[in-house]
Amino acid sequence: MEEIAITKKKSFIDDYVSENTYDEMVGENSTVAKAWQTLANNLEKMGLSNLINNQTQINRILSENGVTYNVYGRADSQRIRNWTLNTIPWIIDEEEWKLIEKGIIQRALLFNEMLKDIYGKRTLIKDGFLPYELVYGHKGFLRQCNQIAYPNQNQISIYATDMARGPDNRIWVINDRTQAPSGMGYALENRLTIAKVMPELFEGLHVKRYSSFYNHFKKMLKDSSPKRKDNPFIVVLTPGPYNETYFEHSYLASFLGYPLVQGSDMVARDGYLWLKSLKGLTQIDVVLRRVDDVFCDPLELREDSWLGVAGLMNVVRKGNVAIINPIGAGVVENPGLIPFLPSIAKVILGEDLILPQIATWWCGQKKEMDFVLENINHLIIKYITQTNEQDTFIGPKLTKSQREELKKRILKTPYMFVGQEQVNFSTTPTLVENRIEPRKSIWRAFAVSSSPSEYYVMPGGLIRVAVEKECFFVSNQSGGTSKDLWVTCKHPDIGVKLSSIAENYGTQTLITGLDSLPSQTGENLFWVGRYTARALIVARYIRTLIRKMTENNETYAHRESFNILCKGLTAITLTYPGFFTDSKTKLIYPKEEIRSVLLDGSRIGSLAQTMNMLKNLNFCVRNFWSQDTWIVFDRLIQHWESVLKESPRNPVLIITSLDELISRLVAFMWLVEDSMFE
Repeated sequence: MEEIAITKKKSFIDDYVSENTYDEMVGENSTVAKAWQTLANNLEKMGLSNLINNQTQINRILSENGVTYNVYGRADSQRIRNWTLNTIPWIIDEEEWKLIEKGIIQRALLFNEMLKDIYGKRTLIKDGFLPYELVYGHKGFLRQCNQIAYPNQNQISIYATDMARGPDNRIWVINDRTQAPSGMGYALENRLTIAKVMPELFEGLHVKRYSSFYNHFKKMLKDSSPKRKDNPFIVVLTPGPYNETYFEHSYLASFLGYPLVQGSDMVARDGYLWLKSLKGLTQIDVVLRRVDDVFCDPLELREDSWLGVAGLMNVVRKGNVAIINPIGAGVVENPGLIPFLPSIAKVILGEDLILPQIATWWCGQKKEMDFVLENINHLIIKYITQTNEQDTFIGPKLTKSQREELKKRILKTPYMFVGQEQVNFSTTPTLVENRIEPRKSIWRAFAVSSSPSEYYVMPGGLIRVAVEKECFFVSNQSGGTSKDLWVTCKHPDIGVKLSSIAENYGTQTLITGLDSLPSQTGENLFWVGRYTARALIVARYIRTLIRKMTENNETYAHRESFNILCKGLTAITLTYPGFFTDSKTKLIYPKEEIRSVLLDGSRIGSLAQTMNMLKNLNFCVRNFWSQDTWIVFDRLIQHWESVLKESPRNPVLIITSLDELISRLVAFMWLVEDSMFE
């Protein structure tokens, strides 16, 4: 009998492994790495089609939850971008994690001591371990913060670092973040979303929970109170809804139970910081800030800032408020420090650095500057005060004229530049459309102060993934996606529920009444109600008018009543001259005027302009809404944007669209009323 050869069906995991040689999931001999084997099996059981469906589900949930990331320099309609999360997480096993965790804690301690020294005794500068140009020439060095005595041993209460796996299979440090590190809220939302959509992906894996980290985080904020109050008043300071990570500010404030405030919500008076609530002034003890250093006090720092509080620095000097992280912490967010960190670590900590760093040459030294100029074609050049991608130059991608121009800049102010080695970091499996492909990724890890000489590290973090296969830059602003990071252990990680964290430590919750409601937020809530009511009235009126217009009735009474309704539309919306113009043309041919009042977003008083104002205001107070409320509002806006896009001209279609809009507005009004405190 003829033998029949049985071949194993090739899986999508096999296809991925066969084409990658330097990847997180691919081990030796092009096999799945040990730490990834269980996850790979779970992915195989799930199948590619289910993985694609789960990605659709994740995208829907993130959209309904209002998870966004603002993009600078884009038109308003494109500025608010939905947050993206890939279905396949990043895996690190417990054994490797212990070493990485130890290295993160070491760097947090090191940067904390450096910050205290820079604004204190400046021993590192006096003894030659830090060049003075590197410190005083950095825009983050604020002389107004000199010799401020802080009650806490750890000035850097929140530390973050960007890392990636290098060619030697070790995790390398790329950047350090000490000013106002972002990403913790997005990491939390990523974990909750993955767990909700794909619980089967965790099968056979013991993934460390985030609950202990957020317990330490909240305890740190409470313990930072200058007077060690049992019930300190804590606020989250945001630059406002146009900031790129505003969603995270709102999300953390809501999750932890703290009021979300802007600079205009506070006032410095009599040596204290106060919240301007609807019932008067409430003293603030701790500020978790998301405003950059120089914008925090227009009286002493940038006088053109509208984001801070005049006199805040004086309150800090008196020790009557704790700012997390302290103003001035941005001075150590400096890539020029990297070459000096090994020797500083030995001086301060008596240790060698645990985590390797990217090879960096500071151009403030002639030998290093000459090396950078000679090898500029192969290096990455950065300003020491790097703030965005425009401050980074990739040597191999520069034209000849661009290189020459960059060399002139370096020669003019050499201390402002560093050159860094271009390291080829590892890739990670990523679902891209209908297949799994490798993408370069960067990991942001977080640590919070947990005692005078210790930090607690988030067992996970935020993974950012490049858009294209060969893309070197990994950035949210350039359209990158995100991943969840799983630290796996041998035994189940037993922790408290994340939902209970906001109830611990005796701190106030957000919605306790008018004492903790910022006056500006109260004003925004008022206008949400007004614009919702206005949109509802205008939508109903236009619907009535269009129905009247489509009636097959040519009597004099019908024409007169229709003309009165047209003028009523102008009067209600205040879109003068409208139907009150001297010419009777608009009354004879009313369609274009009605259409303008309905769909012209640039016309003040139109339904489109009212809906746009409602959208912006809801984004400002989104932390007050329940998830159901936000879902209803999100679908309301999606429906309205589809109306604007389609721009219907058929009266029947317009009436149908307005019917849907009115029902969604009514549902939103009811949910808002139901979720507000008395």
